Amino acid sequence: MNKSGITPMRSGTADSTASERGLLKRIGFYALNLAIMFHLVAICAAPLSVSPSSELEQSLWDFTAPYVQLLYQNNGFHYFAPNPEGAHTVHYVVTYKDGKTERGLFPHRGIWPRLLYHRHLMLSENLAAMEGERRERMARDFAYQVCKSHGAERVTLSLVRHDIAMRERIIAGGSLFDEDLYQEIPLGTFTWADLSATSSVNSVATATK
Repeated sequence: MNKSGITPMRSGTADSTASERGLLKRIGFYALNLAIMFHLVAICAAPLSVSPSSELEQSLWDFTAPYVQLLYQNNGFHYFAPNPEGAHTVHYVVTYKDGKTERGLFPHRGIWPRLLYHRHLMLSENLAAMEGERRERMARDFAYQVCKSHGAERVTLSLVRHDIAMRERIIAGGSLFDEDLYQEIPLGTFTWADLSATSSVNSVATATK
């Protein structure tokens, strides 16, 4: 201790403290850069995973999906760029007890409020993205709801894809609604008796679990 009452810091201690601070700064620098790189990769994984995509792109999405979904960054990029996809609507024909039929579809512009329209849009687009048994199961759920809401005896469902008209088509005199831009995929015909019976069985099975 000197005359001023201050104990001078040893040179070795000062060097050790400076070294520790330098190490922490380097660790922080690398950690921050890795976090930024991971964030950028995760953000890119969302649009890259949109079909058609490779196994690598799908694997990348599987790895980063929890983080991206937590931050709500998995927006529908494929609706806007670089190549917007076509839209899908679910068409149905219901048959009543007296034999009368009625046609309908969803989504449509008459659905209001807009949030409800968006909900119907997501239902049809999710159905289009599904394949095999998953699509069959979801189509059956749609048929149940349509039959129930209309009080119908039978319903026939189909999924209609409307592709986007390219610039060249419009320049050549084509229309946004040319017939060859539409593709109809039959989903099946369902009876209310079968649908309600299956629904009852599923409800009992769920209740007994």
